Amino acid sequence: MPKETKTVKRRNSPRIKKEINLITPKLGSTFPLGTLVLFTLEHKKDHLIDSILLEGDGKPKTFTGNHFEWQPERFRTGNPQISLTAYFKDKKEKIYPKITFASNLNPSRYTYELVNTYPHNEKSYTQGLFFENEYLYESTGHRGSSTIGKYDLVSGEVIQMANIENKYFGEGATSWKETIFQITWESHIAFTYDKDLNRTRTFNYSGEGWGLATWGDTLVMSDGSENIYLLNPKDFSQIDRLQIYDQTGKLNFLNELEVIGNDLYANVYTTASDEIIIIDLLTGRVKGVIDLMGLIDRSKYRGIDYVLNGIASYQNRLFVTAKWHPYLYEITLRKVQ
Repeated sequence: MPKETKTVKRRNSPRIKKEINLITPKLGSTFPLGTLVLFTLEHKKDHLIDSILLEGDGKPKTFTGNHFEWQPERFRTGNPQISLTAYFKDKKEKIYPKITFASNLNPSRYTYELVNTYPHNEKSYTQGLFFENEYLYESTGHRGSSTIGKYDLVSGEVIQMANIENKYFGEGATSWKETIFQITWESHIAFTYDKDLNRTRTFNYSGEGWGLATWGDTLVMSDGSENIYLLNPKDFSQIDRLQIYDQTGKLNFLNELEVIGNDLYANVYTTASDEIIIIDLLTGRVKGVIDLMGLIDRSKYRGIDYVLNGIASYQNRLFVTAKWHPYLYEITLRKVQ
């Protein structure tokens, strides 16, 4: 006999009826950073709203009545994670405004002058580039051929090289004090090395690994989105997060990174243009764009596998390269008037 089956009636959960509407700003609104935002709440049956509690921006703040003007304490682009609690008739109701702050800067434009050209291994799928003392370090990608190497700048010769296991896809790399860091793409694994590229530790992290750089005593990591993560180099834990915006919206595909002062120089993983983006690490705003068109002969090196990916600074000198490219270029920047 077939098993007897019982039909169980599903009980619908009681739907919570919302009584408060957010009138201004409209959900999904975008404002230039620095804008004073007017919040207005309204009860659906016109009951009096006594006060509004704002949380998620420093200390909680209470405003009397149904409206108030607000600027975030943290002067940053992106989506503030705030909540509003309206108090009315011995009740309360919480809502989550969805707003965005875009950059209020008109980015400066730069072009370049070529200072010098150095040899670069054209079999290197460049993922990370930085100097430690006078040596150039480079991390490369692709499973089965991912490495981290120490090079002589002038000759391009390998001084030391470490391969990583075939299951890993190498990504960005940087140094902090006596330690070299290298991240991987989808494996959620970071490796550390001494300056002779002997592996010393392994860290876990969430999300994808793309670019990596050092900002004082903080590591800066990208994951291919508009997010930039600030990490503790002692344990790779997240300290903070930035969301990168220009005047029109968020910037995705931020890849190889280099920090100069409080500015983050970033390659963008695209074939649309040969550009480097300059980001203000204090606010998340795009403050500059470097146009490197003409540096690489795109009649020979085209497609997404040959995009710019490699930025390194050393003693006020700036170096750039691309994936699978035979040259490393030293350049100076010239501001476009």
